[in-house]
Amino acid sequence: MEPGRPATTRLAPTPSGYLHAGNAVNFLLVRWLADDLGARVALRIDDLDADRSRPAYVDDIFAVLDWLGIAWDDGPSCAADLSTRFSLELRRDAHRAAAQQLLQGGQAYPCACSRRDGGGQRCVAGCRAAVLPWRTGQTALRLHVPAGTTAFVDGHAVGLPADVGDPILWRRDGHASYHLANVVEDQRLQVTHVVRGADLRESSALHVHLARLLEARAVAEATYLHHPLITDATGGKLSKSQLRAGPMDRTRALKEEILGLAQELAPTIGISPRR
Repeated sequence: MEPGRPATTRLAPTPSGYLHAGNAVNFLLVRWLADDLGARVALRIDDLDADRSRPAYVDDIFAVLDWLGIAWDDGPSCAADLSTRFSLELRRDAHRAAAQQLLQGGQAYPCACSRRDGGGQRCVAGCRAAVLPWRTGQTALRLHVPAGTTAFVDGHAVGLPADVGDPILWRRDGHASYHLANVVEDQRLQVTHVVRGADLRESSALHVHLARLLEARAVAEATYLHHPLITDATGGKLSKSQLRAGPMDRTRALKEEILGLAQELAPTIGISPRR
């Protein structure tokens, strides 16, 4: 972090399902880190996936934050404020400009592969060599990650081609991917500290690499803290899909359980636990 630059962290939920206890624990860790640093907290709701986003999921985010007593300094105050002033859909031009910059710099390429073709994280048909046009509805835009690319995050070296392939930057439906939008928005917010689950370390490494290509210095130089995952009774990862039927039962007992989990995880990433 640059000397004199104010510390900023963020809450970045996605309204693609109801929040679960793991999300709530992460929210507390972000708030506690901000308190440790005297940092600002930005709320950035990643509402790019219109097919899965629902008004009830957006309302649930604000309800959970209120239930936990978590305050933030920047970002929407309610669902209406999100839609009128803070929706990432309103930032499409900035996201597309970043994608265009990478395409013109030869760091990205249009790809016609779909999930039906076996594509996903990777191009399976040699689209980069084919030099296809970038057209909405026909091609996505992928970041070319050369073999041997490595990014260091949270003390870990991540070999990007092995872990993330050539990820999509711009979807064929005309929207930025999560990875591209995340870098552009964290740079806009000048985020200095990011708290995530350990399963997202590879994504953090990709964001650092992408930020360097875009000269997004704040993102490239941010501090990334990855806490152990919160698991269910069987040891499996908690997932929003498990709670699609309804929101968390926001009882006092559950709140105490979430607080206890956050207190247990906080010291593992250098955060002071609160009561």
